[in-house]
Amino acid sequence: MQTLKKFLEQKQEAGFFSHLTCKAAMQRFSLTCKEVELYALELGITPLRYKRNQSTISCAAQKQLLLSHVAIIGCGGLGGHVGENLARIGVGSLCLFDFDIFEEHNLNRQNFSNFAVIGEQKVTVVSEQLQKINPALHIKTYAKAFDVQKDFALIESCDAIIDALDDPKIKLALSLTCKQKNKIFIHGAIGGFNAQHATCNSLENLYKTTSKGIETSVGNPSFTVTYAAALQSAECIKSILGLGENLQNKILLTNLLENEFIILDN
Repeated sequence: MQTLKKFLEQKQEAGFFSHLTCKAAMQRFSLTCKEVELYALELGITPLRYKRNQSTISCAAQKQLLLSHVAIIGCGGLGGHVGENLARIGVGSLCLFDFDIFEEHNLNRQNFSNFAVIGEQKVTVVSEQLQKINPALHIKTYAKAFDVQKDFALIESCDAIIDALDDPKIKLALSLTCKQKNKIFIHGAIGGFNAQHATCNSLENLYKTTSKGIETSVGNPSFTVTYAAALQSAECIKSILGLGENLQNKILLTNLLENEFIILDN
């Protein structure tokens, strides 16, 4: 790899290299985008698209993110926005589950939905758009409803699991399985102006019944979705990198209408 090292060192400017340089290296050395970026990060040279990550995220942490693998269960309101956040910040691999297609009523809040993709599979559209954002990203998609018993083995190797489901029964079962398997589980849910979050917690205290949540009666406005997805994304990145304090053993309840932010012990 000495030749690639020399190539990247010659092409870098102030510790960064452009995607055009990456593409040239891919062609010259028969490597994937991810392989070039990983090698560059080992040299302390960062892809230019991550310039605004620094110094919030160090070069070493950027490499750690590139090597990380996150599952997003549900690619609708929360899942699409979380997927974009993780793709832009530099997570290297995603596993996406969703059985649904985009419909017109999704347009008020679901990332990557537009009239051109009505009727198309959400996982397919989201995957295609995320790879346009980050060509180093590896994505595996499953156009099916997630079954905890049958499908957990497909995501068990992931570093973190994002709950972007709208079915309380599956949320609860997934949280309990993650707890048993000692996996990072990032919960989020919204309804109207309200949101709730938890990290690495089972959800028995939040879901006493498995009936549909309040979103069926109060709706899902766009700003609550983007707020909740941003917080889930932050919890995911903090948990992977071991930064700050997460919501383990806690529940965050938010009311955006009244600007109430309450943290409870779980």
